[in-house]
Amino acid sequence: MKKIVLTKHEIIIQYIKNLEISTKVSVRQIAKELDVSEGTAYRAIKEAENKGLVSSIPKVGTIRIEEEEEKELEDFSLKEIIIIVEGEVLTGQENLSMTPEQFLIGASSKEIFERDVEKPALLIVGDRVDLQLAGLNYGSALLITGAVDVKEEVLKKAKELGLPIIKSPYDTFLATSMINKAVYERLKAKELVRVEDIMTRNIKYISPDATVFDWHELAKKTGRSRFPVVDQYGIVVGIVTAVDIAGVEPETSILAVMNADVLTAERKTLVTHLSRLLVWEGFELVPVVDEQKHLLGTISRRDILKAFQQTQRQPKFGETVDNLTLSGFKLEEWEGGVKLSGEITQFMVSELGTASIGTVVMIMSTAAYIAIRKKLRWDAINDTFTIHQMNPPAVGDKVEVLTTILKSDKKTCMVEIEFYSDSELKAKAMTTAKAVRK
Repeated sequence: MKKIVLTKHEIIIQYIKNLEISTKVSVRQIAKELDVSEGTAYRAIKEAENKGLVSSIPKVGTIRIEEEEEKELEDFSLKEIIIIVEGEVLTGQENLSMTPEQFLIGASSKEIFERDVEKPALLIVGDRVDLQLAGLNYGSALLITGAVDVKEEVLKKAKELGLPIIKSPYDTFLATSMINKAVYERLKAKELVRVEDIMTRNIKYISPDATVFDWHELAKKTGRSRFPVVDQYGIVVGIVTAVDIAGVEPETSILAVMNADVLTAERKTLVTHLSRLLVWEGFELVPVVDEQKHLLGTISRRDILKAFQQTQRQPKFGETVDNLTLSGFKLEEWEGGVKLSGEITQFMVSELGTASIGTVVMIMSTAAYIAIRKKLRWDAINDTFTIHQMNPPAVGDKVEVLTTILKSDKKTCMVEIEFYSDSELKAKAMTTAKAVRK
């Protein structure tokens, strides 16, 4: 059997996990006790903080804390569902911590159910014995509604498989409505989905002192091709991808090939905002950092898509009005800046049947923001927005929004925005923005 050898980093994390709650943790203490450098100890403590193992408390220091169990946006264990539907547990008491990934309502035919079922699922069903047995055979827990008697063969099968059966006094419609309402309230309480809710904390990164050969080894080990570049103090200094190292000699330094102009996100950034940047700027992976640029995690397009899939059947608390408006627009570059093109839909119109002025202004200001991001690589805050012309297009019109960066210095920039429909100028505006380099 191959012996598992832990890295110094993993040894430190394990050491922290084994500490008593409320124990003080310091870089110097760990460096001394585990015979590692203070830089290695610092990076490990920061990762432990990201994992929720320790917490930095002002005037006290870094303390070992009790880990909180993380939940997905819509995660409900069977224990919670029992409370929601006032259920009685008939079997599978030992597996009530199970979290269904899918809720299925008993279909009219067994074939339809078998086509749709996934594991682990909760089947909400009435007195259909054939569907109850089919659900158990597919590894699903059962929520039997309507206070019906459960047949002995169903109870026997559930006990054999160790699957929970919950019996509710409410009918299927009412029980489902109660669960949906609970999900709704959880999403509502969460308000907006932020980066910290879905970011990956088990981070794979590479040092600027590493070589292209080291990148290949890390890629082979992890199956990934994009890595943040992090210095000895845990600060993100760049990102390196397969494109950057293509055709480069193995002994070449990562510092020489990495992209130092890296888009980063903070923990409180809205996922909907970041999703637009990932699409518009072509990024696949974004490091999540604190105010000092220390690496806290990463977020990818896959992470964002997964989060959106979890909430797509629920009220879109993460969807802002501008996201919904711009969802059908296409981004292109042109010689002056960037161009947004799309169609005016019913969602955007006023009572007059034309695009509302608010919609037109929002699209124009967003186009200016994207132009600043792409051309100047700045984050910007609008200072002034002056409209010189406004003749809103009608519903169904194809429109193009063109931006031109007229001038910029170290602190401010000026952008001209023109809004066209069928080659006719419908609106024109000028915006100045206070810009800050990332």
